[in-house]
Amino acid sequence: MTGDIPATEALAEREVDDHHRLIEAWLRGDAPRDAFAALAARHAPGFTLHGPDGDAVPLGPLMDGLERAHGTVPGLTIEIRAVRVVEARDDLVAAVYEEHHDAPSGRTARRSTVLLVRDAAAPGGLLWRHLHETWIVPPAV
Repeated sequence: MTGDIPATEALAEREVDDHHRLIEAWLRGDAPRDAFAALAARHAPGFTLHGPDGDAVPLGPLMDGLERAHGTVPGLTIEIRAVRVVEARDDLVAAVYEEHHDAPSGRTARRSTVLLVRDAAAPGGLLWRHLHETWIVPPAV
């Protein structure tokens, strides 16, 4: 790994947490509708989410679905744990973290690996390029 590791780890941890605070507020309906642009702007062109059920969702459809989901999960809380940078080179940062959701429908948890791209113009200095999630605690059936 190259670069200033503690600074990179702090930057990645702040980005992962800030990103999920926006998602949490959006899904609860606490964020105003005009906040969606700030959430969408955190993603690099070509972003893909590989969800914990095995689906691969490109940026366009993901943002369309997320925009429609405003206020659909009142009471949601998202806790981010154990953010750790596993590699940082040039403009790329790979990090892992746990994401724990507590919602009226139940609790879930997933382990995630994210590839971030350094971008000075991005809100937190990083853009989301790729995300892969794996269930730790899947939804109750």
